[in-house]
Amino acid sequence: MRNGDSVARSSLRIITIDNTDPAFYRLLGPLLARRDVHKSLGGPPWDDPGKQWTVAVATDTNGTERAAGFIGLTTTGALESLWAETDHRHTLYHRLVAVAVKASDGRALHATVTHARVAAYEQAGFRTVSTTANYAKMHRDPSA
Repeated sequence: MRNGDSVARSSLRIITIDNTDPAFYRLLGPLLARRDVHKSLGGPPWDDPGKQWTVAVATDTNGTERAAGFIGLTTTGALESLWAETDHRHTLYHRLVAVAVKASDGRALHATVTHARVAAYEQAGFRTVSTTANYAKMHRDPSA
């Protein structure tokens, strides 16, 4: 199965890793430099030290694992780089944001996201604090 094939034809699990994990570059490395990923995000995803990555791992019918989606949580409480394969993008957006919020241990969070991703953040308790033509700045209070 190719990277863009449907998640429906594979099993899916959500994991949390950082760039020191042996699986990090095996799963995310192929996506970090892809132009279509950068275009979708509005820029490249950075693999900064200390950033926690919530990754949707698809296991294809032949047993091969690949990242079907991801989101990063920085040490400063920024949720960054929400991306998912096209076939199940909105479902994975919601799942990935929810799991990343849970992993944040209830602290205040912020994000700058494309308008296509706003609904997933709103469902997780974020509110829009400002917008531009292409992005929304969002915040989630610790009590949300």
